[in-house]
Amino acid sequence: HVRHRLRRHRRHIGGGRVGCIVLAGEDPGRSSQKSIDFGEYKTADKMKAAFAEDPDAYIRETCRLDPPVTSATGVLKEITEVSLAGRDFTFQPGLLNQYVISMANRDPVLFSSPEKFDPGRINLHRVLTWNGAFGASDEADYPRICPGRCLSMDIIKVVINHVLGTSAPLNNYFGDGVPTRGCF
Repeated sequence: HVRHRLRRHRRHIGGGRVGCIVLAGEDPGRSSQKSIDFGEYKTADKMKAAFAEDPDAYIRETCRLDPPVTSATGVLKEITEVSLAGRDFTFQPGLLNQYVISMANRDPVLFSSPEKFDPGRINLHRVLTWNGAFGASDEADYPRICPGRCLSMDIIKVVINHVLGTSAPLNNYFGDGVPTRGCF
């Protein structure tokens, strides 16, 4: 029943896809889920409890495993030398350079057990889902961090809250002026 309701929302609101992935446990049409280890969160009740405990961490971890935007493109600003498949290459300034967010978010050097769904990860601020380390102390150092990152988190919360009949708190950037967890 939850899966049906989430799928209906997914068609209308892009952020609803996050709820479908983790609240329903699996969606056979999603290839990334075949590589996700849901660990202790294999039931809808455990997923709901994890969301209720810390909605921001839950959403960040979900988007780490299956980012809504999987890659982005930048322009090299200087001569760049890289080694690929055992060969060295030199790239000139101005060359378009694509970086794959979905692979970076599963880097085993940065994220232990990178295929495991773990909303309790202590380094979720290093996830590059929003084109930068959202909420990190050096967030401003990322030249293209998503200006809608806080809004997207709130839209996801609204959709999941609606489906679950709950009310996780939204980011506080209009209330008392004190932003929460990396928003503005």
